[in-house]
Amino acid sequence: MQPLRPDDPERVGGHRLLARLGAGGMGVVYLGRTPGGRLAAVKLVHEHFGADAHYRARFRREVAAARTVTGTFTAPVLDADPDAAVPWLAMEYLPGLSLREAVESFGALPSPALRLLAAALAEALAGIHRAGLAHRDLKPRNVMLTASGPRLIDFGIARPLDATAITQPGALLGTPGFMSPEQASGGLAGPAGDVFSLGAVLAYTATGRPPFDAADRAATLERVRLARADLDGIKDRRLRSLVAACLRREPEHRLSAVALLDRLGEPADMVYGTGWLPAPLAEAIDRRSARARPEPHAPAPPAEAIDRRSTRPQPEPHAAAPVAEALHSETTADPDAVTADAPEARTTGPSRPPDRRKLLMAVAAVPVAIGAAVVLAEKLLPEEGHPASRPSGRASPSRSATVRPPVATRRWRRKALDDTSYPDLYPAGDVVLAANSGRSDVHALDARTGRILWSRAATTSGPADHIATGPEAVYLFDARDGDSTEEYVLRAVNPVSGSVRWTSRVPFFPWGTAATASVLCVAVHNEVRALDVKDGRRRWTAQATGMSLTARAELAVASGERVMTGLDAGSGRIRWRYEMPESPLSTLVSDGMVFTSDTLGTLYAVHADDGKAAWKHAFDYRSSARHAGSGMVYVSEPDGRIRAFQARTGKQAWSRRPGRDGTSSGESQTLGVSDGTLWIQGPDQTVYALDTADGSTLWTYGALATVGSVTDHGSGALAVAGLVLLGTDGGHVEAVSPPSPTKGTARGTA
Repeated sequence: MQPLRPDDPERVGGHRLLARLGAGGMGVVYLGRTPGGRLAAVKLVHEHFGADAHYRARFRREVAAARTVTGTFTAPVLDADPDAAVPWLAMEYLPGLSLREAVESFGALPSPALRLLAAALAEALAGIHRAGLAHRDLKPRNVMLTASGPRLIDFGIARPLDATAITQPGALLGTPGFMSPEQASGGLAGPAGDVFSLGAVLAYTATGRPPFDAADRAATLERVRLARADLDGIKDRRLRSLVAACLRREPEHRLSAVALLDRLGEPADMVYGTGWLPAPLAEAIDRRSARARPEPHAPAPPAEAIDRRSTRPQPEPHAAAPVAEALHSETTADPDAVTADAPEARTTGPSRPPDRRKLLMAVAAVPVAIGAAVVLAEKLLPEEGHPASRPSGRASPSRSATVRPPVATRRWRRKALDDTSYPDLYPAGDVVLAANSGRSDVHALDARTGRILWSRAATTSGPADHIATGPEAVYLFDARDGDSTEEYVLRAVNPVSGSVRWTSRVPFFPWGTAATASVLCVAVHNEVRALDVKDGRRRWTAQATGMSLTARAELAVASGERVMTGLDAGSGRIRWRYEMPESPLSTLVSDGMVFTSDTLGTLYAVHADDGKAAWKHAFDYRSSARHAGSGMVYVSEPDGRIRAFQARTGKQAWSRRPGRDGTSSGESQTLGVSDGTLWIQGPDQTVYALDTADGSTLWTYGALATVGSVTDHGSGALAVAGLVLLGTDGGHVEAVSPPSPTKGTARGTA
């Protein structure tokens, strides 16, 4: 909960606004008081949506349908005005703990409580579906445990079953780990999709971990598409059987919400209040509810007409005000300033992460409510202007030397995304594209100066997951025309000017894209199409499942449904097929080899020319192989260790757990690789540059960077124009100069 801002309205309809609960892509949610004194969550949509006649008509229809949902376990609509200058909706305010908070803080629920929760949520879904709605974003954060029982909340994207999507074009509607397979494949989900999501929520609540959890977003989506859930931690056999029935891949084979209620049988207890929950959790909910009413604020500025108030999009809050002040601080006075040749700009080491127990204690004091995503914010970047100590003098070149490695120098830093996410970076000559997986904003930056050359806003460009770059063009998927859900417009764009060279229509939400010097390959369902890079005309079509698509030189590799297919990029001829016992995730092509991991964590290597098996290694399914190059393939493991394997033989070359003393706990991830250097994000919020030959540290840089896309296209780090570019927290791109090697200078052990 945060105080109102100066440009926030004082009232919406007859509701006096008291505080901010959160903000997102569709609007801002406020805590308000009804004329009768009842607390309400008031959602005010962004002004540009209100100006869209199609959106306003759909919003009107959704409000009418949502008013008919009157189930015990949902948050009722109290008031709404879809015809206001800026449409708004008020729903019951529900203080308590979200299911996600409850599980993270108190662990998995015991079987008796889980059965009661399952029945309550199934009843809530049955009511929503009877009203002709589908929720489409059922996840632990949208289940509130309150003093009056569980509630299913956030109808922010719930809509009539016959409505088309009104979110950003090309964006996946939902949350990756709790989507249905049809959503993860780019389609819209109905009641059966809600049941699948309910199964995922119940599995999470029973085990304490998401059932489709994988190394990254792309791998998670792949496991969802294949319905490969991990249910091993569900010990109650009957409950496990029910969850499995919800998680069937084919929508028509899943239980309905009503059938699930029948299978659960008569509840053994009441879920009103908190007595059905474990005592520590119940007490936390009661405490949260008791102090939910906000402290009175200073008088608001004079009221103005709602249509004269600014409702421009606001970034997602890092945390409610007390937590944000304790755990996060802004570190640059002017984040958009170009600071070339400023060696003092970023020389500090990483800050120590806050203690986990303190984080949990802090968050326990923060009320959450409908649609408000509360994210714990850590102090991610060191303070500017306080240089860290550098290695002094010369040291022995021994690998056992304890001298700190040199620190890279920041050349510029640019705010590239208008949110708090981490940009994925896509190279295009001396231009770098910054985008965020799952969103649509794309910004092109001059790699040498950080100047933004051109941008495409979320309302006009397609999913960032499917950006492709070639030697002379960038390929973007733009919004479809009208309400059609069958096609997107693909645009080939000049990377320097942003001008469009040609356009072509492609299938809705392609599963993968990859460019070579001659063709752009687009994969959807069981087909791969190749378009000529000169004019966009179709060159060939091949039958191959391409849930992931990678290209290098004249080889395109489509992966999915237990097979990898190698295609000749020039002709579309199938060069080879490699069948696997489990479905492959995204692939890497490097050093004459093709690498892929399956849904269980096994890493496979095959020869790129003929598809014959070379070697394989089994890892934990949470491990990931994101990058390959310089004769190696690199694996990130859950314990923070990075392993390098020789590309052709599979022999381990080296293993490192980066950190100040080499034993720091937490996850590490590779960011990118180029010309003998591997960049990784360490568990201590530091970027490490490692020598690909032996894993020794060449230099470090204190920043929290994105781990980048799992595909071969997007990365968290790139070498461009003599600089290393990083996608860092807060939507920034930073360029650093690696330290010049000095004869006799030791490589550090950090």
